[in-house]
Amino acid sequence: MEKDIQEKDPRSFEGDNSSEENIAPENVEAWLEAKLDWNNSSNMHNPRNWPSWKRWFTTLVVAWMSLVVTFGSSIYVSGTITMAIEFGVGRTVALLGLSLYLLGLAFGPVIAAPLSETVGRLGIYRYSLVLSLLFTLGVARAHNIGTVLVCRFFAGLFASPVLAVAGGSIQDVWRMEELSLAMATFCLAPFAGPVLGPIIGGFLIERKSWRWTMYVLMMFCGAILPLIWCLEETYKPVIIKKLAKKHGYPLPPKPEPKAALTLLFTVVLKRPFEMLFVEPIVQLLSLYMAFVFAVLFGFFEAFPFVFTTVYEFSYGDQGLTFIGIGVGLLIGTLTYIIMDARIFKPEFLKPNPPAPESRLITLKIGSILLPIGLFWLAWTSRKSVHWIVPVISGVPFGMALLLLFFTVMNYFAMCYPPMSLASAIAANNLLRYLMASAFPLFTIQMYEKLHIDWATSLYGFVCVALMPVPWFLDRYGAHLRSKSRFGYFVSSEIGDESV
Repeated sequence: MEKDIQEKDPRSFEGDNSSEENIAPENVEAWLEAKLDWNNSSNMHNPRNWPSWKRWFTTLVVAWMSLVVTFGSSIYVSGTITMAIEFGVGRTVALLGLSLYLLGLAFGPVIAAPLSETVGRLGIYRYSLVLSLLFTLGVARAHNIGTVLVCRFFAGLFASPVLAVAGGSIQDVWRMEELSLAMATFCLAPFAGPVLGPIIGGFLIERKSWRWTMYVLMMFCGAILPLIWCLEETYKPVIIKKLAKKHGYPLPPKPEPKAALTLLFTVVLKRPFEMLFVEPIVQLLSLYMAFVFAVLFGFFEAFPFVFTTVYEFSYGDQGLTFIGIGVGLLIGTLTYIIMDARIFKPEFLKPNPPAPESRLITLKIGSILLPIGLFWLAWTSRKSVHWIVPVISGVPFGMALLLLFFTVMNYFAMCYPPMSLASAIAANNLLRYLMASAFPLFTIQMYEKLHIDWATSLYGFVCVALMPVPWFLDRYGAHLRSKSRFGYFVSSEIGDESV
């Protein structure tokens, strides 16, 4: 790739008469971009100028990594019954392995954020999955439940940096006008992983032991590792720093340790919690997203309960019932891609782009589909109704899940500048995984007490209560944004960096 790069010699750089010694520290990065001709379409060091096949290779490998991480959460659930019997503990104790893994995913970005700034995205990918794989091996070889639980937490903790920086990799390699299809493909992966877990795990438990759920997860990790080592760095500051060292140019100044820690504390820790308490937009959408995500993880217990008690399904057949949700995820992704191409993108390219609230139409669709899917499952799960009917109820639920996620991420991006956006997404992720870690622990008890119809209907009633959220934001979103301490209000000033 070295021969493809077209860099300007500093001595012949047009329009720049300043010497390297006279450059102000805050201008070094911009000076380097100019010297290296970073924005030239022929500069192959810029990931956005890579050939299409190479950008898609990066996108698909990053998506696969995200799928593997989330796949590791759900495949574990399939073996919790046999694990509980082997170790002589209750099913709820065994399920703590799922909750602790999700807690690891919730708090892992605290590690990923500062590391990615130093070593880039590639270093995160190459080493975090390896560490997670080692702790997954610890689960597979464990001889007591304590070892299982500890190793599951650290497996999630070290896997989570992949999810924290993966979206950035997609934005690194695609321009705004090309981003939609790639981002939709990537966003499908973290939701497909949890759905795929029970499908594979159910048949493993029938033919092997619970330990094989971890061995298969390790196989998924192992299969992706060689491809990760074929990736190249995509993070712009790290690439520019590397090129500057090579050509002897001055390097961007390193932030003082105290300033760096203050920024980290603000963006990753303080501001996400602050936004959850003082930003109505972040509060409403994070709570909505967290509840729906938690219901998905609650279904890992609810679906086996429904299809074993009513339809007497085997372990393997139980897992296949998640295909309905998987089909819904695919339809939801295709729906968003079509709407983005035909509605959102043409509107955004106009001289006066629409307000962020124009994106809420997909959330409105999802908010209607959610209770439909839940009430459908609640009142068709009975012996007098064929099993395929409650399975199909997963289609509207899966569609709603994807439409909700896409809408929330895009709406945040249009409401907040980059640094505040990072905190808003961190708040959303934290609340999402915290709530998801709790739901599986009480799902079975709730279904035993309330029975299938009313337990699932309870979820549906909560979704009905949350249904007005997109219409509320459609009416009052502009007012809320004008009062925000963290966002910007003029939608026409939204640019490439924020979206």
